[in-house]
Amino acid sequence: TTEIYTLSLHDALPILAVCLVGGVLSKDLYQTKQKPRINSEKSSAGDQYLDCYDYSNNGGDRLRAIDYIDSLTGYNFNDRITSCCFTGIWLLYSDENYNSNNIGASNWWQFGDNYCTNVPSGFDNMASSLRYTGAPDAWTADTLNLYLNEFFQGGEEYTYADIPQMNYNDQARSIIVTGRSAWTLYEGSNYNGNCKCVWPSDTNNGYPGFYSTENSLGFLSRTISSARRGCFCGSSKLPENHPTKTTKAATSGFHKGN
Repeated sequence: TTEIYTLSLHDALPILAVCLVGGVLSKDLYQTKQKPRINSEKSSAGDQYLDCYDYSNNGGDRLRAIDYIDSLTGYNFNDRITSCCFTGIWLLYSDENYNSNNIGASNWWQFGDNYCTNVPSGFDNMASSLRYTGAPDAWTADTLNLYLNEFFQGGEEYTYADIPQMNYNDQARSIIVTGRSAWTLYEGSNYNGNCKCVWPSDTNNGYPGFYSTENSLGFLSRTISSARRGCFCGSSKLPENHPTKTTKAATSGFHKGN
């Protein structure tokens, strides 16, 4: 077995340490966190991580990600992912930089607690970048994650607490709500104007709620200026993956693209 352990800073070249023991290659990726941790303790027990493989059913070479990867080319894993095991909430994209330069490209999102699955039909050997959403060390913590394009593509803005003025004002076109709490979104700054509450898919278990399109956001698409944790509005919008009969511990979505 050949084990390659990668340690790198964001946008830095990976430093590889190779231990040769046989003929099978396994590649593990480790990077520094981009988002602040919820807990000050350094324990990694609750960290989000993703194991992806170049064969179905977790076979072949492995890539372990614990951070954003804007290009899989540098890790010899571009267009190779066929199956993955998810701990946390992860988004995979067919283009580099999270489809920032091609919002018509495909992407796939999935969450779970060591949940393993093959990629959807039509996405096999297509992933070129990936990232998590929510807090890096607590995927069931309360966070609000806003994306500047539909299907969670391109630029993003996130918060763990009330935010009286968005940095990307009136630009969010899709969102992901994590944790157990609703969030109230407002058209005006400082929590003024028309409002709507958005929710996780399961407030008991802390499963995330996905609002992948402008249609799912309704009138708040490209009008969100402020947000606060909790529901303080008479109007609510449930996420696309809100359970109708039974709550599932793992939910995925796939945007096929053009």
